[in-house]
Amino acid sequence: MTAPASADPLADKRAEATRIRQQLERQGEKVSVLAEQSNRARLKVSQVEGSLAKTSADVARSDERLQSVRARLATAAVLAYVHGGNNSLIGKLARGTQDDMVVRTQYLRVTAADQRRIIGEVRTAKQDFELQKSRLDSERKAAAEAADQAASASRAAQEAEDAQRAVLGQVNGEVAELVAAEQARREAEEARSRPAAVVATAAPPVTEPPRVPTTAAPQSQATTTVPAPAAATAPAASGKGAIAVAEARKQLGKPYVYGGSGPDNFDCSGLTAWAWKAAGVRLSHSAYTQYFETTRVPVDQVQPGDLLFFGKDGVESIHHNAIYIGGGDMIEASQTGTPIRIRGWRAGDLVGAGRPG
Repeated sequence: MTAPASADPLADKRAEATRIRQQLERQGEKVSVLAEQSNRARLKVSQVEGSLAKTSADVARSDERLQSVRARLATAAVLAYVHGGNNSLIGKLARGTQDDMVVRTQYLRVTAADQRRIIGEVRTAKQDFELQKSRLDSERKAAAEAADQAASASRAAQEAEDAQRAVLGQVNGEVAELVAAEQARREAEEARSRPAAVVATAAPPVTEPPRVPTTAAPQSQATTTVPAPAAATAPAASGKGAIAVAEARKQLGKPYVYGGSGPDNFDCSGLTAWAWKAAGVRLSHSAYTQYFETTRVPVDQVQPGDLLFFGKDGVESIHHNAIYIGGGDMIEASQTGTPIRIRGWRAGDLVGAGRPG
């Protein structure tokens, strides 16, 4: 048995918009998780590049050592021949004393031992070279694969979110049309039901200029601009924290872009890294990594400039962070379609707080 059609298409459209917003919220969190994974992968690539540079230097030094040992081996062979060759040695021994023979015999033994040691060094140098080369190739391949997989997953999630936002935009447009139509219908009904005499006498003659209205903002605007009561007693930011907060405030209104690190757009850890860079503190472009780059601070002792970290299952699940500005508020770059904003911090998935520097 099919459900009866709703008699209120406006309510249906609003309910549909609400469902899409809820889906977007869930999808936004998924994108945030994948974006953080991609940030970690890119950070790993950067770390591997540094490791590869060091390994390449090690390989170069190993090759130099190999060439040096080969040169020493050649020199030792020449010396052994000159001082210990068959005819040369016999002639020297024939002309020398018994003490000379002892000295020369000892010299030959030392030379032979030195040759064996040099050969061992050559082999070790060659093994070092091959081992470092193998590690270099392995690290390069692993880093590239991880980055490609993370980027692919992030792109797919972002495309899904973009598609949902397009649907939401269409539904919101339909809601606006229905609202306008309903408003026009009500105004028409009121006009038909209004007595003619009331219409004729409804507006009294104006005997004085209208008063200029007060400058108070409409209620909808006031609620978004008036700070929370707690903000009045919030500790003032100071030192590096104050610089970071001031820099974060300069970014308000800029768009969220996955992987954004400024100056025109940001993701969550891109924003916090940018803000603290202004204070002279370098942070990696990863919320998870920034957690370990900061000093743990009890949540009830946070100060402006401290970072707040979010995830639903402890430290390993961290996928989002924001910068605390005092009064229970934080500045965050949250998700596509939502510009950088100030909002009250949430406690449900708060993992902890950290102080850079």
